[in-house]
Amino acid sequence: MWGLIFLFLVGWGTSVPLHEFKMSVTELIYHPEDHHFEVKVYLFTDDLTEALTGNPAAVLPNRVQIEQYLQQHFSLLTGGQVQGLQVQSIRQRADQVLVTLISPAATAPPQQIEVRNQLLTARFKEQTNMVYLIVPGKHKKTEALDLQRTQAFFSL
Repeated sequence: MWGLIFLFLVGWGTSVPLHEFKMSVTELIYHPEDHHFEVKVYLFTDDLTEALTGNPAAVLPNRVQIEQYLQQHFSLLTGGQVQGLQVQSIRQRADQVLVTLISPAATAPPQQIEVRNQLLTARFKEQTNMVYLIVPGKHKKTEALDLQRTQAFFSL
């Protein structure tokens, strides 16, 4: 849901970048039936392109480059173990990119969840990376990360 609000605020479907701020939104959606996470990362196209190529007006890099960037700058840990996130899709619409990833299923709910998010912070010192934990039947938990604070801890 926050991803939808993010997209509405920045104008999903417009052709002119509307943002004057540097922000990403990540939704960690927990699926209790098999204890896996669906991870949705929303980024501005020009910010991601600039981080990967040095030129915000360049063509969006290919899937392999985006996957490698995410693997280097974003990780999800449960119980202290890094989860091997698999990219399910990368979608671009006008000035936003949505990357959807899936974690492996587990045999039990995680006791502790850690997110390490350094997306775009090396390129933009004012970058804010919002992280939302969404668990069915519970209140959404929110953390704001930035250049100084790149880790967030959650529990179910």
